[in-house]
Amino acid sequence: MSNTSSVFSRMDSFEEKLYSLIERVNADRQRIQELEQAISVLQKDKDELIKEKTNLTNDFTKQQNQLKQLEKMANNLPKEFSKPTNIHKIVNNKHNDAATAAELKQKLTAYIEELDRCIAYLSDLS
Repeated sequence: MSNTSSVFSRMDSFEEKLYSLIERVNADRQRIQELEQAISVLQKDKDELIKEKTNLTNDFTKQQNQLKQLEKMANNLPKEFSKPTNIHKIVNNKHNDAATAAELKQKLTAYIEELDRCIAYLSDLS
């Protein structure tokens, strides 16, 4: 009878261990599902960040190209724009003659035209 009792005792112990293992397996399965969901969220975030990086890289490239165009425009300016004239000195000069006034008017007109052209270009960029 003690053998039978011992066998039943062992069976109860194995049954308890089995239920414990089943609970652990179920808990591990739930944890795996949670981790898979977290991985899915992280993958979506990664994809969004890659798209944002691509967009920022494209924007940066466009900005670099615009900068190069502006630099070319600056380098192609007429020589009179490369070294600004001290217009206030010409205006304050009491000995202005008709030729100096005509030259001043021509330079001012050229400056205004160039400013208008730059403003129009910058407006097109926006």
